[in-house]
Amino acid sequence: MTKKLIIQVAPFGSNTLHENTPNLPNLGKRTPYLPITPEEVAEEALRSYNAGASLCHIHARDKVSMLATPDIKVWGEVVARIREKCPIIIEAGGGIGAWVNLETWQIINASEDQMLNLLNIKPEPDMLTVNMGTFDMSIGKYGFATFRNSPPFQRAAIKGIKERGWGMELEIWDISHLYNTMSLCEEGIFDKNEVFHLDYPLGVAGGQPATAKQLMYISEEGKKMFPNAKWQALGIGKDEFPMITMAMLLGADSVRVGLEDNIYISHGELAKSNAELVEKAVRIARELDFEIATVEEAREMLHLKKK
Repeated sequence: MTKKLIIQVAPFGSNTLHENTPNLPNLGKRTPYLPITPEEVAEEALRSYNAGASLCHIHARDKVSMLATPDIKVWGEVVARIREKCPIIIEAGGGIGAWVNLETWQIINASEDQMLNLLNIKPEPDMLTVNMGTFDMSIGKYGFATFRNSPPFQRAAIKGIKERGWGMELEIWDISHLYNTMSLCEEGIFDKNEVFHLDYPLGVAGGQPATAKQLMYISEEGKKMFPNAKWQALGIGKDEFPMITMAMLLGADSVRVGLEDNIYISHGELAKSNAELVEKAVRIARELDFEIATVEEAREMLHLKKK
C-alpha cells in the first residue's frame, strides 16, 4: 500500500524578516513575500492547503515592528482567521521565537511563562510544539539567543497539552533531546508507546547538522525509543529540500517546508509564496510514490480531535 505523507507548512516563523521590517539590519534573511498580519497568514494557509498541505505551523507577529510577539490575542486571531479560510490543522509554535529591543538591540527570548501562556490561546489550536532541550541559536552579528526549555517547563507544557486534548509535537534539536523526552516518559508524564509527533530540525546554527548521516541516526533512535510516534524532518535554507527528500526515503510520516525555514524555491530565486514551496514538496513526494495526506487522513494519523 502506498504510504501517506503529511505536508506541514510553516508560513512565517519568527526569524525570517519581511523586506520592510523597520530599523533592523541584517538579523535574518529578508523577503517581500513574508506574511505578517493574521489576515495575510490565513491567505497563505489557504493557498498552502490548496497546494497539498494538511498541517500549518504558526507563530504571531506584532503588526508595527513586524517581529515575534508573545501576545496570545494575536495568536488567537491567527487561529481564527485561518479557520475562517480552510480546515487545515493548526499547530502553534511553542517556542514563540526571539525578537530584538529596537532601542538597545538586545535579543529578547520568550520566557517559559510566556511559552506556557500559549496554552491559553483562544480559539484553541489543534497542536502545540514543545522544545525538548535548551540550546543556543546563533543569530548573525547579534550573537546568539539561548532558548531555555527546562524539565519543569516541559512537564508543565505536556501536561497542559494533554489536559486540553491537543496534539503535541516535540522538537528534537539534537540527540540529547530524545533522551530528555524518554526521561519524562520514565517519570510518567506520558507513555512512550502513545502516538505523538516528533520533529527533527536540521541545519539550525547551534543545533544538529543537516546531513544524511545525522538524520539517519536520529530518526532510527527515535523509532526505537518511541515506536508509535509519527516523525518528520525539516531543513533550513538550502538544506530544506535535500533534508525532506532524505526524510521521505527514510520513511517519514511528515515533512515541513515554508518561509519560516527557507525563502528560496531554487538557488538564488525567492519563493513568491509558501504554496510554491508546498507544491515542490508535493512533486518530490509523488515522484517517490507517496500519496499526499488530506486533512482528515492527517488527523487520523496523528490521533487528533476535530475542532
